[in-house]
Amino acid sequence: MGRRLPLASVALLGLAACGSPAAHTAVTPPSSSVVPVPPVIAAPTPPPAKPKISKAGLAYFFTVALSARYGTDAHAVVKWTHPTVTIGVHGGDAASRTCLNRVITDFNALSGTSDLALASGPADIEMHFAPVSRFRSLEPSYVAGNDGFFYMHWSGQNVITRATVLIRSTGISRTVRCHLIREELTGAMGLANSSGKYPDSVFYNRYSATPQKYSALDTEVIRLLYSDAVHPGDDQPTVTRAVTVG
Repeated sequence: MGRRLPLASVALLGLAACGSPAAHTAVTPPSSSVVPVPPVIAAPTPPPAKPKISKAGLAYFFTVALSARYGTDAHAVVKWTHPTVTIGVHGGDAASRTCLNRVITDFNALSGTSDLALASGPADIEMHFAPVSRFRSLEPSYVAGNDGFFYMHWSGQNVITRATVLIRSTGISRTVRCHLIREELTGAMGLANSSGKYPDSVFYNRYSATPQKYSALDTEVIRLLYSDAVHPGDDQPTVTRAVTVG
């Protein structure tokens, strides 16, 4: 039989359980006027500025970038998309390598998306200095009669994946050889055609002139091709919409 508490104890327990009425009374805070804060809406990001190019520069771009000297014309931009395009050098004397370094420096100063760099191992572009008699064995697609030659491969998305450059090592002057290094290496970057219009251009297709630097139009063309405004596969109307001509 359980122990019974005295009645007085039961009464005390009841008071403890109920507690003081004041302890459980909710206090209503004073009313205040709340001003809603409007949401912060970020301003839309303005579209990137279109690169500016001269009318002659754009026309020259279409000549040298949207067609090729040999093979099938792409009729669209082909370019490298690697941040760094490596060059493996086979042969060549000190003067040729000095010239090559100068061309690399000049190109990188114009390119906004892909830099050229020498590599000691397998490379994206394999450059061979050799007698013309060896050209066909180094590149089966070589076209006879050329002291300098390049051949590039690109994907179905018009992205260049690898290239070969051939430079004649005998029977021509250092000046001609240095010009060929600049012309063929720049061609292997996606500027595959030549022109008979501007003798000061590295894309000039006659031997009467051997420019040792990029002309003003060459500079415009390279800057446009390796800018964020132009993409692999772009055709002439697309490129035209991407630039400001003036």
